[in-house]
Amino acid sequence: MSHQSEALLENNLIKQLRDLSYASATIQDGAALVGNLQSQLALLNKTTFTAKEFDAILNHLAKGTVFE
Repeated sequence: MSHQSEALLENNLIKQLRDLSYASATIQDGAALVGNLQSQLALLNKTTFTAKEFDAILNHLAKGTVFE
């Protein structure tokens, strides 16, 4: 079994994702992360969410897992 550096592993993963047409996003802070989540969910679901609907989504996600 051969070893590869973490950087090489990460770069290979990024290349594979780009080959699958994934785009990279620049996330500067928590607000940008939440904004990106909202836009990606809207794109995936082919809809837009009101502020109230998106707050409900964030509330659901903040509840954790069944293991907690």
